[in-house]
Amino acid sequence: MNGKSVKVFVNFIMIFILISVFLTGCSGENAGISYGKKELTSQEKMEDFEYMYNILKENYPYFEVNKRVNGVDWLKNKEIYESRIENTKNNEDFMEELNSILSELHNGHTNVLFKKNFPDFYSVYKDMDSRKPWFNVLTNKKSMEWYGFSEDSLKDESSDGLFSSTKPAFKTDKIVPDKVAYLKIRLMDPKRIEEDGKEIKKFYNKIEDYDKLIIDIRGNGGGSDYYWIENIIKPLTFKPLSVNYYMFERGGEYNKKIYDSMGSEFRDISSISPEILNKMPQEVKTKFKNYEISTAVIKPYNSINFKGKIYMLIDKAVYSSSDGFASFAKASKFATLIGERTGGDGIGPDPIIFSLPNSGAIVRYSSLLCLNPDYTINEEVQTAPDIEVNPAVGNRYKEDLCIQAAIKD
Repeated sequence: MNGKSVKVFVNFIMIFILISVFLTGCSGENAGISYGKKELTSQEKMEDFEYMYNILKENYPYFEVNKRVNGVDWLKNKEIYESRIENTKNNEDFMEELNSILSELHNGHTNVLFKKNFPDFYSVYKDMDSRKPWFNVLTNKKSMEWYGFSEDSLKDESSDGLFSSTKPAFKTDKIVPDKVAYLKIRLMDPKRIEEDGKEIKKFYNKIEDYDKLIIDIRGNGGGSDYYWIENIIKPLTFKPLSVNYYMFERGGEYNKKIYDSMGSEFRDISSISPEILNKMPQEVKTKFKNYEISTAVIKPYNSINFKGKIYMLIDKAVYSSSDGFASFAKASKFATLIGERTGGDGIGPDPIIFSLPNSGAIVRYSSLLCLNPDYTINEEVQTAPDIEVNPAVGNRYKEDLCIQAAIKD
């Protein structure tokens, strides 16, 4: 990715969060759903697990983070996982166990694709030329048979229902008249970008001379980057904002095949200056081969040139696209962050998907190790607040410690 424009930034960073909310993978949630025309043999299950294990071993970026944060050496647990796969009773049980094993990586974008989610994935990727490799995986013959779909049965699927709320994804208020304004964004709803944007911008015009604007994204689990770019950054900033993100790739064959097909231009890590490299985590030097620098640039558009202070309220439920917003706002100094660390994983590309050779089951995984602008790993430390405060939402503004911290700052 060349990262020359915000369009590139949005296309590369977490479009797929549009449907990540559906991938809960909770035990029993998919009970009673059949897979495949016949039951897999024990050997076929073991071969599929071995294939998945090797793909991740060569390509997955966060094994060391998982060791440090969760005390799990996933690769070392191979024999334990093999035993669990061997004990599965049927195809449905096999899918649940695969997902349970992947859940021990503790990464929200690494999991099995269940049948109920298949049409959503299909509808999102079918018209995206830039994600043709993803669509090809979804529609290979073995996978379609495993999930019980045909292209004819899916031809009328639309992504319109993924976010179909008729209610605004925001609310506004004036906490202190003529001084402190408040904007709550509960979801980066891709279906309401334009509609919400019109009303949000009317609100901006009313508070353009205020001293402070509080943007509350606590509890916001993601959505579309376009929502916060078009409705928050562009109309409020009075100058172009730019942030650089380093993204590292392991050098595995499967990653290479996917990224080569997209025209990505990774460079060898040896081209990073020693001064910069020494600021980065040790595993970057020993576990990764290639990198890219993503430059996110957002310019003012129909801006009200807001000159007051902007505060952003965050908590651990802020994830993916919303974490990307928090990360960008902090690094570009667009806003002062108040609350607790986010849930992270807002920097990086769409999770890559692959199908297993015997079943056709589809697995997705995070493929790049992404650094915050301060060279820490976003997956590990997430996005930290500038002012750490209990993030609990108060029943009234006076009882909300985050809001009060912004008012008093």
